[in-house]
Formats: sequence, C-alpha cells, structure tokens
Amino acid sequence: MSEFTGVTGQIARVDLSSEKITVESPSVDVYQNFLGGAGLGLYYMFKEGIVSPNIDPLSPQNLFQVLIGPVNGVAPNCRSTVVTKSPFGCICISLAGGQTGAQLRFAGWDGIQITGKASSPVYLSVVDDNIEIRDATDLWGKTTDEAELELKSQVLAPIEQTDKSKVTADQMTPQWANLQPPTTQGIGAKRLAGVWVIGPAGENQVWNSTLQTEASRAHGRYGAGAVMGSKNLKAIVVRGTKGQNLADKATFMSTISKIHASEMTEYFWRSYGTAGIGYNYGETLDCFPIRNWQWESWSDPHGVTALTGPFFDRSSYVRRSACPNCFLMCNADTTITSSDSLLNGGITDMPDWEAIGMVGGNLGYVELPGKTPEDPYEGTIEDLNETHAKNQYTAMMFDKYGMDYIEGGAMLAYLMELNQRGYISASDLDGINLTWGDVHAVDTILTKIVNNDGIGATLAKGLFYVADYFAQQKGKPEIATYAIGCHGYAQPAHGVRSNKNKSPLEYMTVIRPCEHTGGGGGSFLTRDLKSAITGQNSVSAVNSMVYCLFAQGDWGNDGSVAMIKAATGWTNFDVNALLDVGARIYALGRLFNLTSLNVTPQDYDKYYPPRWFEPLPNGPYKGKATVYDGDPSKMYADLQQYYQDRGWTNEGVPTQATLQNLGLSDLAGDIAKKLGG
Repeated sequence: MSEFTGVTGQIARVDLSSEKITVESPSVDVYQNFLGGAGLGLYYMFKEGIVSPNIDPLSPQNLFQVLIGPVNGVAPNCRSTVVTKSPFGCICISLAGGQTGAQLRFAGWDGIQITGKASSPVYLSVVDDNIEIRDATDLWGKTTDEAELELKSQVLAPIEQTDKSKVTADQMTPQWANLQPPTTQGIGAKRLAGVWVIGPAGENQVWNSTLQTEASRAHGRYGAGAVMGSKNLKAIVVRGTKGQNLADKATFMSTISKIHASEMTEYFWRSYGTAGIGYNYGETLDCFPIRNWQWESWSDPHGVTALTGPFFDRSSYVRRSACPNCFLMCNADTTITSSDSLLNGGITDMPDWEAIGMVGGNLGYVELPGKTPEDPYEGTIEDLNETHAKNQYTAMMFDKYGMDYIEGGAMLAYLMELNQRGYISASDLDGINLTWGDVHAVDTILTKIVNNDGIGATLAKGLFYVADYFAQQKGKPEIATYAIGCHGYAQPAHGVRSNKNKSPLEYMTVIRPCEHTGGGGGSFLTRDLKSAITGQNSVSAVNSMVYCLFAQGDWGNDGSVAMIKAATGWTNFDVNALLDVGARIYALGRLFNLTSLNVTPQDYDKYYPPRWFEPLPNGPYKGKATVYDGDPSKMYADLQQYYQDRGWTNEGVPTQATLQNLGLSDLAGDIAKKLGG
C-alpha cells in the first residue's frame, strides 16, 4: 500500500489492563468516509460494539479515544477530539484547542485509543513511536494545572535530554553570553510536550469532568474526564518531532496563507474571542442566561459591563495566546484582583462566553444583594470589578478541578432557584445556603462535588439526575421542570426565546445533546430546515478534520476541501463528500444515543423545559417566546419535518435506504432496524 499523506494510517491502541500497546491501521476508505475526529471515533464505537447499552461508560470495556484529522499539524486552528461513551449514557464528542493535537500529529499518530483499567494511577508518555505507561501515583489528587506543569518536564524528546542541546557561554558573542540561562536549563526547560490531563473531579468520576490542556483549554462537555478517571489514567503526554507528510505542500501552504489573511481581518475575534459577545447577548439579542434563565437581559445594562471583553482587558489582561498557526489569538491570560481574600491573586484565562454566561450571569454574580435584573444598577466600579473577579475565580476553579462549567453552572443555578422558591433549603445541601451571587457558597459546594462528599455525591451526577432526585425526595414533580436543557443534558449559554440567537429545535436535533455549536443556527431561526441540515453536516465535518469552529468562516467548505486534497492527495474528494461525512456522523450519533440509552425515539424527544416557551419578562424582546410563539406543538411539527428531510423516519431513525446511501448499512443497519428504521 502506498505511503499515507495527511493522515499517518496509525492509531495507537493501549490496553491498560494488560499493559499491551498495539497499532490500529484504518483503511483509506475509512479515512475518506470519516476523516478523523468525531467521524472516525463514531466508526469505532459501532465497530467495537461500545454502542451497546450493556457497556457501562465507567467500566474497563468503554473505549476512550483522542483523535485528530487529516489536516491537523501545521494547518491553522488545530484542535483535538475526544470520542467515548459519556457517563450520561450518550455519545461524548468533545473538542479542545491548544498545542497537544499538533504534537500528536508530529509524533506520527492519528489518535490514541484506550481500553481497560490500570491497577493504579498511570499516565501515558508518547514520544514519537515510543509509548510508555508510567506511574502517576504522585500526581493523583493534583489539580490540572499543577499536574500539567510537572508532566511537561517529565516527557522529553531525545534532543531535549542531551547536554549537546545546550549552547554554552563561550560559544556565544559577549553581548549574549551574559543573558545565557543557568547551564541546568537546556531545551527541556521549555517544556515542549503537550498534555491532556484530568483533575480531582475526573479521578473521582464526577460525571461532568473534563480533560484540560494548557490549564484552561478543555475537552469540556459530556464527561470525558470521568471516563479517563475510571481507567486510572491521569494524563496523556505527547511530544512529536517527525513533522507532517503532505501530498501537495505548495497548495497546502498557499491555502494556509489565504486563511491567515482572512483571520487577520477578524478584529472581533482577535480582540476578545467569545468574551466579546456578552453585552450584545444581554442587551441587543436578549439571550443571556440570568438566574437559571428566569431572565435573559438586564433592564439596566450597566451591570453587565463587568462581563465583557473590554472590561476584562482594562482590569486584568496579562497576555494573549493562540492555538497552533492561528492568527485569531482568542485566548488571554488574566489576573484576579479582589478585596475578597478567597478570590484575590489568581492567574487564569479570560473567561470565554460559556463561563461568562453559565457562571457570571446564571449564578447571579451581576446583581447587587437584594436586587433583581429588573432593578436599576447602583453599583460602583469596585462592584463591577468584584463581579468580574467572582466570574474569573469560579471559572478558574472549574478548570483546576477539571469540571465543565456549562453543566456545572446550570446545575448550581437550578439549585439556587429551588432555594429561591422554597423547594429546598440549606439542610438539603449539607448546610450550604446556596443563594444568588454567593461565591463562597459556590466554592464550598464545588469542593463537596469534586470529593463526592455528602450531597456532593448526588450532585456529581449532573443536572437531570439532581432534578429527578429532588422531585422524588420532595414528592413534587414540578421541581424537575426547572431543569433547563434537553436529552438529559444542560442548555449552554445561548437563549431561545428572543428568536435572535438559538431555536429550541436546534437543541432538539443536535446529536451531541444540547450542543451549542452544532451549526445551522440562522436557518433554524427562519425555519429553513434543509439549510439547517447542511449547516449541521458542515460543522460535523469540521469536527472530523479537526479544526476550530470559530475559524470556519475563514476556511469555508471549499477551503476545507482544498486543505484535505492538498494534505492527502484524494483528488476526487469534493464538497459533497465533505457534507456526507457530516451526514454519517448525524445518523450514527442519533443511533448511538437511542441505543446506548436504551430509549425509544418518542421518549428521547419528549422532554423540553417549559421555560423555553414562557414569554420573556423584560428586555428588547419582552413577551417573545421563541420562533414558535410559545406553542411547543409547532416545534414538534418542525422536528418531524426535519427528520423527513434527513431521510429518517418520522420518529427520527435513519432508514435503511439512507444508511445504504451513506455506506453505513453494515456498520449500523441492524441497530437501526431494531429501532424501526
């Protein structure tokens, strides 16, 4: 077989139970049909039977995969994708930026697959072809940032381990000799390895735990960190030195130049990243999560100033950083300055939009004590700074513990509303009075969750488990209706009622439950379902390439195809082939969720939060209640049409004809048949 280009044709397979390391070698056809990332991961979840409801997500039998795509490496906006069975039972497809995905490509791998369970804590060291299972006992219990710093110095390429890599003072001109660092610091002191690491939450298998890299970049949603923790795997550390083999380097580099030129014009993203959208979401689009979505804007916009990129820049900015070869530079380091000793002095990243919304807005950090979002804001600049510091601190603790602040923030806000309405009290939360804006109560309860301590063991299982728990415990079914999300997972920081940001149908159709970056958003708002499907397929293909969704406008489908062809040499690959990758992901993702959760399509789709269809209480779209004007039956009519447009049954099961057209009959035909497809 000819040498691979773009991809390497090699996935490292590690069985932690037997400590056996082998190589999985997908065929060219598999790569062309699934690319990498999300698509390739789903392929293996079906191929190896992990889709079965009999496979416990936290058992040694679950397959944990970190995968990249055919253009990852020197291409801009490199990311990595984790695919596994979520502790929540659904498919986990979780993406993150940072350098580690590129390191995996330079090491010569398209991914790492992990099965089994180590007898004691371990981490994986990957240096090119050399993969080792190493003891991590001394790292167990450390926060993500602490462990990452230690691991970077423990995994070195050969050039970093030799004294010959050091340049001595007598080899340098006099003006530079005085600047030479101590001779104990060679190239290895630069700590070039990339690290995916879990924190205490993952170790203790908190369901919404994450993998972190570069401290603040997270494989955040769906609980991948808990799956790693269940395998006694603290981290995967990668150092690659091989480079990237491309079929047409000149075209590849030319396309990169065009992407860079486009990115250079993106003033918004280059200034603040997603932190720049807070004011617009709260005061123009009316879709900001406030106090468990009871409100979606402030009547007085002054308070939300504290949760915006410009305020972050003025009050706490340190420096900016980017993913490999990306000119967007959307990540920034910041300091925390506060009169509160709990908060003061930390160094963290500039909170992104989800942290701003699901922590800053949803936990009531903006309003002054005794006030609501409808009251005038009477705070000072010091009050604004304290709001910012609370947001920074809580988001930082989620990162250090290795937990998702979307699911976590949604659950804490839910508990605060139950407390507000008198359904629960401090006695139900081990004495913690969880009220709006109380960062100390949030800090205390997060610690209990991370350690599975007392009520924390219940809260560690996520929003909808907690909603069912209190509804049954109190004998009041209505308690569950305050849980905001669908398909068993929390809604992220994008509201649906103003019809200016998200449609509830988008949340109902994405195959990553309640995903906020699924694609097709504008088309869902106008109820153009065929265009929405094309958008979803395009985004799923991006998640298989694997590059950053926020840069998609700088690539476009044509740019994606050009990069794939230049990297791989697949001359017949076109936009239709790219979109078919996305269609395969949606078909397999839907079948995975229904099968793994052992649920009928009707039961899976029946829940929606009533608040979606309640009129907005204030703001520019006061009285609005989604594109469906408060009528859920209209949403369900569109849902059925959406399924028909995808070539699925009215209940949302891919038909045999659709699976055959997508080349999925052998992989998933029998599973679809059992579900009525």
